[in-house]
Amino acid sequence: MRCGGACPRFPNRSLATATALLCLLLAGGCGEDRPRAYPTKGRVIFADGTPVKLGTVELLSQNHGTTASGKIGEDGSFVLGTYTPDDGACDGPHKAIISQLMIFDGMVRHTTDHGSPVDPLYGSYNSSPLKVDIRRVAQNTLELKVEKAKKEPRQQGAGQAGKQ
Repeated sequence: MRCGGACPRFPNRSLATATALLCLLLAGGCGEDRPRAYPTKGRVIFADGTPVKLGTVELLSQNHGTTASGKIGEDGSFVLGTYTPDDGACDGPHKAIISQLMIFDGMVRHTTDHGSPVDPLYGSYNSSPLKVDIRRVAQNTLELKVEKAKKEPRQQGAGQAGKQ
């Protein structure tokens, strides 16, 4: 049997449906908020005090599982971002890595000094000894000291590229 208009068994079906939809919409916005990021900047230097001139710093939060990263400038400086490029890192302990991409294929001669490469040990969360603690303060300032790579990658001359 079809009901025309309001159904006697479910007189407030439209109201119940609207209420259920409203609850679903409101519940969709509920839940745990994302962790706050605290402004974080710093420098990456070698043990001898010279700056690391190229690469990326990345932190992995041990409490929140978030990552913050920032590009290393020519003076070794960086600014970290988690949700935006410069909002900082979440509070608590972090593992840190330094990643670099340096191409030494002999095909291209770079005219700028990219500095020395960082020991590959610092490029993995499994091997990097770098650990930092981000505090709930107006500005966190970090200094990350790293070692140079044991051997500089071998550079081929332009005329030797592709030879075996």
